Amino acid sequence: LTILSFFNINCAKRLPKQPAYDTLLIQKREDIMSYVAIREVTPASGKEAGLQERMLRLSGVMTRLGAKSGLFKVVAGDGAGRFDLQNWYETVEAGATAFQAFGEDEEFQQIMQLRAADPVGEVVGPWIGRMIFGGAPKGNKPVRVHRDYQASRSAVQKAMELAPELQKLMETIGVDVGVGVPIMKDDHEMLRVVYQFDSMVHWGQSVDKMVSDERFIGLVNAAHEAATLKSSRMLVQIS
Repeated sequence: LTILSFFNINCAKRLPKQPAYDTLLIQKREDIMSYVAIREVTPASGKEAGLQERMLRLSGVMTRLGAKSGLFKVVAGDGAGRFDLQNWYETVEAGATAFQAFGEDEEFQQIMQLRAADPVGEVVGPWIGRMIFGGAPKGNKPVRVHRDYQASRSAVQKAMELAPELQKLMETIGVDVGVGVPIMKDDHEMLRVVYQFDSMVHWGQSVDKMVSDERFIGLVNAAHEAATLKSSRMLVQIS
């Protein structure tokens, strides 16, 4: 969505009962940058270097025009080899304002014209997501893992019940975690859990600990009872 993430909310401040799914999508959070627009771009054969250079330039333009923009490469799992351009915003209005500014910016238009004249990849998106637990991924954790679930509305509420416990467990090994859902996408039953790591080595160390931790296994099993894991991937930040 990211892992939006789809994905730092103080659990003690949460209401005992979770609000309905639609309410979660529009609930206002003043302390987090919780909306994201994601463009997924698969490079054409032999065009990866040119695409990366172009995407980095585009990310710079978007940052200048108000987005908290970052470029990632999927290095393993679903979509391996593609680039994900993520733009984070505190509000929907901030995102809409930036999007409008893109269309009026000369450098942005130059990049779009270059794309039309010399396509180097296939673009999907942007699709728009919302973090319902945790804020925008932190810039100092460049390795992220997404786990995308097919989830009904009741499953989303179950995820919100499990998320604080998962966060508490992940904090013991220095991993940030968040949960996100789409608000404008072709698949509105997706729920994304995002794990954030300091490095590839930190990811490896963390996985070795998680797979043998009965508490983590219990949380995963509980999640699988409520929703179906559809895909997963690892991303590394480029900018």
